[in-house]
Amino acid sequence: MEIFYRRCPRRPDIELRKLLFEGARARSRYCQRRLHQGQNQPSIPSKDAFSRPTSSTNPALDAARNFPRSSQPAERRVAVLEEKAKQVLLNPELPSEESCQSILQGCEEFARSIATVPLSGSPSKGGQSAISSLLSVIDEKEGSGGTVSHAHVQLMPSFRNKIAKQVSALADGIIMNPRVFITPDMLASYVSTQSLLGFHKPIPQAFVLYAQKPLPRPGTSPSQYRAPNPNKASSAVPLPIAIAGLNAAIENRDLPVCLDIINTSVGTQAFRRAKFVRRALLPIIGFALAPAAAYALASQLSTFQNTMDPSTARNIAFAGLITYISCTGTIGYVALTTANDQMDRVTWVQGMPLWERWAREDERLLIDNVAGAWGFKEPSRKGEEEGKDWEMLREWIGLRGMVLDKVALMEGME
Repeated sequence: MEIFYRRCPRRPDIELRKLLFEGARARSRYCQRRLHQGQNQPSIPSKDAFSRPTSSTNPALDAARNFPRSSQPAERRVAVLEEKAKQVLLNPELPSEESCQSILQGCEEFARSIATVPLSGSPSKGGQSAISSLLSVIDEKEGSGGTVSHAHVQLMPSFRNKIAKQVSALADGIIMNPRVFITPDMLASYVSTQSLLGFHKPIPQAFVLYAQKPLPRPGTSPSQYRAPNPNKASSAVPLPIAIAGLNAAIENRDLPVCLDIINTSVGTQAFRRAKFVRRALLPIIGFALAPAAAYALASQLSTFQNTMDPSTARNIAFAGLITYISCTGTIGYVALTTANDQMDRVTWVQGMPLWERWAREDERLLIDNVAGAWGFKEPSRKGEEEGKDWEMLREWIGLRGMVLDKVALMEGME
């Protein structure tokens, strides 16, 4: 009862007891007035009166409130994906592309949601990782109905690592299954999932399966397979997918996996054929039809003059057009295949055919990215690298008809 006789800190002349009594009288008068108006109970405040403020002094807490999260706990979401994959793979019929793509997209979305949480037990580095960890604790609390202790928060990275391994194994099971036909969209979802989870080592094997996996024959029971042609253009790994897999291996500083990714994607004959079909076939067809078009144009031009015989004028015009097309096309071809402004540390050896330079430019570009990631970033220190990995990389590049840090092209050596 001592609190009733304490005095107000701002107005010492007023006792807290008087304030409490006056508040009680005011509430009593308010209720009586409402009853006289015909309402038997006081109005209930709206839900908005008890809502949380839209902003606070803690930016991390505001971001956590606005961060999207699933209502299902993590383990339940993984269990749903595993059950769906089991139903698809155990079905006696061949798995459809839509069902497999749906599972891989679910794995990708789940991997994207946990990508900001450390997976090896290291402490979070603030920002997004802290927010994701906080929301993970809230999800677990809502799913289990209990409270989460501080010790459980400390174990969240190991829990995420366990869930990440399950999702990675689930994606591997879809891609490695012999009855599943791998499409470019499925391969893109798989590479994105493994990259987000930090498991980059299975990516080269997935690229090999994309080109060499036996194709199931529809309508056969038991399933029969036919051997594919790994060198045809449709067996080439798309360049954006190869770049995504290579970036994941570079982030994990795994040089052997980087070289395997290059060998199994842009370094294959199928990739060079696909590049020819998509980028060179149409110009070559146009160049082959150019003489016929030039002859028709020369025949029309010969009718607009009267100084010489029409056949002579046609032949002169035809020769001029063919000379112009040939010279212009040759200069453009040489300029396209010998351009080196995009080269940083990896260049071609002397004597490399121009056609092979153009066909393998994407391969050289990815190797250049690997060399730039392993070497010094300062231009003045380029060429000073040493070590086992660097010497292995230099020898591997030399075996592929390229040169690492060509002295004549280095800064200050022109």
